[in-house]
Amino acid sequence: MIDYDALEAAGIADARGRAELIEYLDGLGFTPDQMVGAERRGRLFALAGDSVQWSGQPSHSLAEVAHEIELPLADVEQAWAVLGLTVADPNVPALTDCDIEALRTWAEMRAAIGEDAALGFLRVLGASMARLAEAESTMTRTGLPNLDLANTHDELLTARAYRSAAQFIPRIGGMIDAFHRHHLAAARTYFDGVVHHESSTVDVGIGFADLSDFTRLTRMSTADELSKLLNEFSGMAADVVNADGGRVVKFIGDAVMWVSATPELLAKAALDLVHHPRVAASEIQVRAGLSYGEVLAIGGDYFGSPVNLAARLVAAAQPGQILVAAPWCNIPEDWPIQVQEPLALKGFDEPVTAYQLCDRL
Repeated sequence: MIDYDALEAAGIADARGRAELIEYLDGLGFTPDQMVGAERRGRLFALAGDSVQWSGQPSHSLAEVAHEIELPLADVEQAWAVLGLTVADPNVPALTDCDIEALRTWAEMRAAIGEDAALGFLRVLGASMARLAEAESTMTRTGLPNLDLANTHDELLTARAYRSAAQFIPRIGGMIDAFHRHHLAAARTYFDGVVHHESSTVDVGIGFADLSDFTRLTRMSTADELSKLLNEFSGMAADVVNADGGRVVKFIGDAVMWVSATPELLAKAALDLVHHPRVAASEIQVRAGLSYGEVLAIGGDYFGSPVNLAARLVAAAQPGQILVAAPWCNIPEDWPIQVQEPLALKGFDEPVTAYQLCDRL
């Protein structure tokens, strides 16, 4: 029997007026204390979903975790911060058993591969998970408008919708594990085909492609149209790069950066992307900038002069144009090229002689 007077006395506002929501939560097995705690956070309506989202009961403090995995508290606090996560007080229980095991894995990795490498990996992991979480949130809020209390004005309706959507969270964890293993195998195969140096540097082809005149498209398009355009371009770019043996490094706004093991594969991906049938059939145009050389591969990203050159070349390219510069053009000699006027590129002291890469006849 639900004691509404006791719930109101404990801090749940208008408990009787919210009886359907409280009965729903009671039917799911939530205790009055759990409901009161959720109400204090302003999330009584979200309790049914929040409980599924967490990996367990937050019963460990950062200080306790540090003791458990035998590391200084400062190191654990730094790791948590690098992940992009915050805990107001290291002595307040905020972590679950799963969190302990995750941090224990990081600690053992640190002992095996070194502090800097392990911390760098955490930084990439945190940024990737933050982006994934934002993508999930945007996707569900767009596809499931009942998740938004401001839209439904009905706590019970939102509670049911959130509970239903949250059921996918544990399953998404399984998806991540499965696909991570496939991508790890693909990355190993890719790196087997590139030239390695003694350090973290490799010889690879760097490609950038973006949508020409994107600023004008942004002004002329509605939010839904712009979203559809970006999704279509990113999907098309990923399909082309993967099919041509490359690897997508990242998307930056309307641009894609990818790497290929050889200049020939790099050129093929650029040509297939710029001249893609979906591009030819639409009003948009794609341009690209390519480079090849020794770069630093670290944290899932690439750094060095060839990267900067490719990024500057795509910005200088005309719609539908692919620009390359020496020494790239000296390697795949059978690719037809057309010399362009020297370009003054930001970050380069001397004008750069660029070449337009043309399709083979």
